[in-house]
Amino acid sequence: MRTLRSGVRTLARTADLIAGATLATIVGVNLLAVFMRYVMLDSISWSEEAIRYLSVWMTFMGAAAASWLDEHMDMNMFADFGGAAFQSWHRAILHALTAVFGAFVLWQGTIYCILNGRQTAPSTGMMMIYVYAALAVGGALLTIVSLMKIYDSFVPPEEVESGNKAVL
Repeated sequence: MRTLRSGVRTLARTADLIAGATLATIVGVNLLAVFMRYVMLDSISWSEEAIRYLSVWMTFMGAAAASWLDEHMDMNMFADFGGAAFQSWHRAILHALTAVFGAFVLWQGTIYCILNGRQTAPSTGMMMIYVYAALAVGGALLTIVSLMKIYDSFVPPEEVESGNKAVL
């Protein structure tokens, strides 16, 4: 199981790096667009669309990384309630809900890729499958991470690196 957990950690680390690189690209494109518009007095036609699509990728990659690090908002109103068994089930149920959401996003993202992937974006001319793939890939990563977290909810903390909180 350590090998599987290590693989999921690698996926989450990769998603985190992609989200960070995407954010840096968004900032760069935005700065370039501002420079072109206000200094060069000429706008870039594709910048807003590219930023929008990069934001979609950043969101779904960041969701998987945040889920792995337990940085998502959660329903912690029961955080101090019950014993260890209750806490394990509580965490497992929360991660199961996240897994169901991730599977739904994967399913819908796949449908969008199949039905609308050959459309092209108006400004960039990019095929929309590259945008819709963010939903499928992000949903798959979120589901995988959540399933690993469900398993980790019932494993003694000493078996999970760094206690209950997995680290990148």
